[in-house]
Amino acid sequence: MHKKRFGNRTFRKLFLSYTAILIIPIIIFSSLNVHRNIMEEQQQQYDRHASDARRIADIIDNKLNELKQFGKTLSSKSWVKKLMQNTNVYDQEFDLLKMIEIRKDFDNDVNSIGILSFGMIIFPEKAWVLSSIGTFEADDFFSHVAVLDSNVQQSMQQALKNSNDFSLLPPTDLKLWETKKRVIPVLQSLEVVDRPRAVLVLFIDNAYFSDYMHRFAGSEFKDLSITSPQATIYQQQQPVQEDHSSGGKAYTISQHSKSSTWKYAITYTDNSGVWIHNLFSSLLAILISIAVGTCSAFALTRFTYRPLQALLTKLSEAVRYDDVKHGTGSGSEYNYIEKSIDRLLHENQELQQQMSAFESAARSNMFLHLLKGYFPEDSQVNGLAKFGIHYTEEMSYCTMLISLHTVHNVTELAMIRKIEMITMLIVEKAMNQAQLDYELFEIANADKALIVSSRLPFGTDGMIERVASEIAAEIAQNSGYHLDILHGPVQQGLVGISKSYYAALEQLQYLLFSRGHIRTMPEEAVPHEVDYYYPTDWEVQLINNLKVGNLDTSMHILQEISSENARRQLSEGSTVRLVSLLMETMLRVLHEVNLDTNIYAKQFMSMVSAGHTAAMWSYVYEVGTLICERNRYSNTSSTMEVGSKLLQYVNDNYTSADVSLKKLAEMYNMSSSNVSKIFKEVSGINFYDYLCRLRMEMAKELLRERKCGIDAIALRVGYENVYSFKRAFTRYEGIKPDEYMQMAI
Repeated sequence: MHKKRFGNRTFRKLFLSYTAILIIPIIIFSSLNVHRNIMEEQQQQYDRHASDARRIADIIDNKLNELKQFGKTLSSKSWVKKLMQNTNVYDQEFDLLKMIEIRKDFDNDVNSIGILSFGMIIFPEKAWVLSSIGTFEADDFFSHVAVLDSNVQQSMQQALKNSNDFSLLPPTDLKLWETKKRVIPVLQSLEVVDRPRAVLVLFIDNAYFSDYMHRFAGSEFKDLSITSPQATIYQQQQPVQEDHSSGGKAYTISQHSKSSTWKYAITYTDNSGVWIHNLFSSLLAILISIAVGTCSAFALTRFTYRPLQALLTKLSEAVRYDDVKHGTGSGSEYNYIEKSIDRLLHENQELQQQMSAFESAARSNMFLHLLKGYFPEDSQVNGLAKFGIHYTEEMSYCTMLISLHTVHNVTELAMIRKIEMITMLIVEKAMNQAQLDYELFEIANADKALIVSSRLPFGTDGMIERVASEIAAEIAQNSGYHLDILHGPVQQGLVGISKSYYAALEQLQYLLFSRGHIRTMPEEAVPHEVDYYYPTDWEVQLINNLKVGNLDTSMHILQEISSENARRQLSEGSTVRLVSLLMETMLRVLHEVNLDTNIYAKQFMSMVSAGHTAAMWSYVYEVGTLICERNRYSNTSSTMEVGSKLLQYVNDNYTSADVSLKKLAEMYNMSSSNVSKIFKEVSGINFYDYLCRLRMEMAKELLRERKCGIDAIALRVGYENVYSFKRAFTRYEGIKPDEYMQMAI
C-alpha cells in the first residue's frame, strides 16, 4: 500500500512539496530564532517587570483615587453642607440619633476602603471635629483622643488654612486612645475656597497598607520603596529564590504616581543569563520539529483531497438533483459550485428587495402615526430613529395636504401617474429652494401628505403660504390641472405634526363641502362646524393609556388638547362642550374598570352648572390621575390572601382559553360576583381587563418577533378564534394586529 503510494508520481510531488514547505523554513529560521530568543528573553523579562511595576503603581494609585473619590462623595452629602453653615438653623435636625447615624455611616465608609485606621472631618471655623467615635472640640480631640507629633500637628493646622484638593503628609505616629499606630495623614478640603469650612482627614494605617500590598502587589519583585519629596513612605522586602546563574544582579524600575507626588521604586532580580540552559532545548525542539514536519507532510499529502472531494461530491449531488428538476444536467464540479453561488446571490437579492419594501411600508405607517398623534413614553423617545425618521421635540413642523380630487375624472392611469410624478418633482424643487426638509407620502383622505420640518423656526414671514402657492401654480402650468394644497400652522414638537395635520384637514373638508363633492372621510376627520379640537385618534390613545395606567402619557395628551384649544380661543360654550366630552371619556373608562361613576358625574355637573371652566379642567385631570393610579388602592388583609392566589393563577394560566370567572369560582368555591369583586380589590381593575392586558402584552411581543402568523398568536395567547383576538387587540391598542406588526419593525 505504502509502496504503491510512493510509486505514484503525483503523490511523491505532493509529499516533497509539503516537506519542503514545512521543513525548509524551520531550518532557515531556527538558527535565527535561537539568537532572537536570547534577545527576546531579556526584553520580555524587562517588559514583564515593567508591566508588573506599572501594575503595582496602578494598585496604589487606584487606592489613592478611591480616597479622592471618598472626599468628593462626602462633600456632596447634604449633612456635610449643612454642618459647614455658620448658623444654628439646622441644629434641631442634627439631634442625637441623627448624629449617631451620621457617625455610623462615616465609619462604614472609612472601613470599606480597607487601608484606613481612622478618619475625621475638621470644621476649622467651628473648631470641632466629627469622627466615628464622636464629636469633639478640636483642642480636646488632638490633645486627648488623637495625639500627633507636634511638628505634624503644626503642619496639619497650617494646611487647614488653605484649600487642599488632595494632600499626603509624611508618615507619623498617631496615639489613638493610648493605642500607638504608624499612619500617613491625608487631607482633602470639602469646599473649594481659600479657607475651607470643612476638611476631611484620613489616616492610612501602615499595618493595613502593608497587608494590602502583600495581598495584591504580588511576589515577583525583590524590593518595593515608596517615597515622597519629604520622606520615605513605605518599604517592603521579600525573599527571592537564589539563582546562581544570574550572579545576584538586580535593577530598579521607577514609576511616578499619577494621583500624588509619590514615587515608586521596584527592584527586580535579573535572570537573563539562563538562556544558556535553553540553548540545548532549542536545538532539540528543532530536531523534533523536522521529524514532526516530515510526518505532517505525509499526513497532509494523504488527506488533502479527501475533504475537498467529499464536499464536491455533496455539492455535485445537490446541484444535479436541482438540474434534474429543471431539465439540465451537465457541467463539472466547479460549474456546480458556480451555479450554487449564483442561486444564493439571486435569493439574497430577492430577500433584500423584500426587506426594502417592508421597511418602506413600516416607515409610511410611522408617518401616519405621526399624523394621528405621537405621544411616546420615555422609553420610546428614540423610537423614530429605527425607521430612519430623525425628528426631535425641538424641531418645527408643518403638514401640507395635496388633494387630487380635480383629476379623479381622468381615466387614463398613465396620465394620473404623470401628474403624481410632476407633483413629486415640483415639491422637491420648492423645498430645496426654501431649504426645508420634507417627507411626501400617500394617505387615504387627501391623496398625499407632506410633512415639512426644520431645526430652525420657520413660517412666520408667510413662507409656507408662498411655497404652497408656487407648488400649486407650477403643477397647474406643467400638468393643466389645479391641485388643492392646504397647510396647517407651523408647530414645534412631534405632536405639532398632528395639530398641523388636523388644521389642514379641516380646511380641506370645508373646501370640499363648499364645492359639493365631499367624499367619505375616516373617523379621525373633524366636522367643519366643530370649533374645539378633540380628534378621535387622540381620544383613542387617551382611553388606551388610561386603561393601562400610563399617567405621564395620559397627562401629556390632556395638556396638548388644552394648549391647542387655548390657542384657538374658544368661546365659553365650546370650552364647556370640549371638557364635557373629555369627562365623558373618563366616565366610560371608569365604567369599564367597574368603578362607580355617579359621584364623579354629579360633581362634574355641579361645576358645569356653576360655569367654572378652570375647575372643570382641573377635575378632568384629577379623574385621569385617579384612573391611572387605581392599582394603588389599599386592599383589606382578608381579601389579600385569596386575591393573591387568584392573581397568581391568572398570571400562570392566562394563555389558556378556559380561564374565566366561572372557572375561578368553581376552583375556590365562591360565586362569580364575589370572585370578580375580590379580584378588582386586589388588582384595581376588573378581571377581564386584567386578563386582556396580559394577553395583549404577550401578543405584542409575539407580533414584534414575527416568528408566527396572527392565527397562531391568537391561539397562543388564549383566544379560541382569530376574530375574537383581532377585536380585542383593536379595542385594547387602537390598531389592528397586522398594522401593529408593520409598525413594530
